[in-house]
Amino acid sequence: MQIPILFGIIIIIVVWLQYEIKKSKKHSNKSQENFWKLESQSNLIKRIDISNLEYITIWPERLPMSDHEDSTVNSYRDIILKLSDKKILNLTGQTNTELKLQYGTANFNLLSEYDNNYTSLVSILQKWGERLYLLGSVTDAVTVLEFAVSCNSDVSKSYKLLATIYMEQKTPEKIDELIHILSNIKMLRKDIIIEELLKIKSP
Repeated sequence: MQIPILFGIIIIIVVWLQYEIKKSKKHSNKSQENFWKLESQSNLIKRIDISNLEYITIWPERLPMSDHEDSTVNSYRDIILKLSDKKILNLTGQTNTELKLQYGTANFNLLSEYDNNYTSLVSILQKWGERLYLLGSVTDAVTVLEFAVSCNSDVSKSYKLLATIYMEQKTPEKIDELIHILSNIKMLRKDIIIEELLKIKSP
């Protein structure tokens, strides 16, 4: 009696698996179809004026640009100086297709370049700020990291290091400002980062 029951259960499982595979394949085909449809539409979008987008401006005079005894610190500073002459855009969270649909395919290469500049900016700002902190130049580190945050950096380390410094400086209320900024930007894992900042504030 047990064998027919077991056989029936196996049949049910096989049928269910076939149904799930078919459903998954159908969903995948539909997603792919939608993707190519949007790609096709994006290629028809005419060039749109992008001169009035929210470009990030680097003000060198507001950052610690004096020569430092550490050559690594100076190298990070020099990279930021070079970036200050370039156009920088934070396009985090937008897909290539979305960019082409919104601004036109003709602008895509330029937008990619500006977004790459942004990625370089926030990455170097994090390294610069962290290096300054480790070398004891805490005030300069805060200046650099706060600028990174003002650019809506998506580098989680910048927020966590800044929060740690705020605790050391006995200004935990400033961590609330970081959390407020994070809650209003597009960033992967930002909920987890906010939790980590709360733990730093209330260990």
